[in-house]
Amino acid sequence: MATMVGLLQSFFGMCCYDAPAHMTEEMKNASKEAPRAIVMSVWLGAISGFVFLVSVFYCIGDIQTTVMSPTGVPLIQIFYDSTGSVRGTCAMASMLTVINVLASNALTAEGSRSLFAFARDHGLPLSKVFAKVDPKSRVPVYSILLCLVVQMALQSIYFGSYTGFATVIAIATQGFYVSYAIPLFARLLARFTAHARVLPGPYSLGKWGIWINLIGFIFLAFSTVTFNLPSIAPVDKNNMNYTSAAVGIIGLVSLLTWIFDGRKNFTGPQNGIMMNAIEVEHRGHAADVAVREKSDSESGSDNVIKDRTEALALR
Repeated sequence: MATMVGLLQSFFGMCCYDAPAHMTEEMKNASKEAPRAIVMSVWLGAISGFVFLVSVFYCIGDIQTTVMSPTGVPLIQIFYDSTGSVRGTCAMASMLTVINVLASNALTAEGSRSLFAFARDHGLPLSKVFAKVDPKSRVPVYSILLCLVVQMALQSIYFGSYTGFATVIAIATQGFYVSYAIPLFARLLARFTAHARVLPGPYSLGKWGIWINLIGFIFLAFSTVTFNLPSIAPVDKNNMNYTSAAVGIIGLVSLLTWIFDGRKNFTGPQNGIMMNAIEVEHRGHAADVAVREKSDSESGSDNVIKDRTEALALR
């Protein structure tokens, strides 16, 4: 049970392998390169994470002292016990901070693209605003700002309540894992009901694909259940895991949004790339320029003919 409860943090670190999928509209040869990037990130994350964890476990001292560290962060205590230097500890902790900042930027980028795509399909309030793409930077600026504000608001919960912040982490992780499980379930259902035994594409796992999907779905289903378990016993209102309640509220809000807005306006995924709006605008601008140039050319030709006519009349 302790292992199952402790899986949440490690599972949260295993999220976001799907980030390349949210950036496909800005990638070349996305049908091949996006899956390759996802698989490569899994391998890189697994190898680097394994090396890091083995190193940390090897350097850990007294467990009780580490847990009750005055820093409030056991990992920082491990750094200090290993280096015996405040400067060395700060340097190593700063490296993690840089990694987290870079990861946050990547999360903002992929999250904003998801918001943009959902708004483009008329699935959000104020969809017209969040579906706009800036013609100069060629990025969905309003979607990025919305994603940034929401992230800052959720992260600020940590200053008021650790239980509330842990619930946010659990909701985010569960949301990621459910989103991974749904397409796997759809693929398995299509395979075993003979609706689509083979899905052609430039990137395939071959005969092992269906079994890897099955193992992945079972793992995700098991993981999703563990996210709702409390981490401290006995359970009271202060340490309760409110993930299931929060997910229920989110589901209710989503249902009401669908009833009153989504079923009327949501169009579903559309073909095309993110830059279509810009391309259309540029094409319209180019067409206007061409019309003006043609008009100026015709006007110039008329003036030349008129001048020649007047010159002949004078002769």
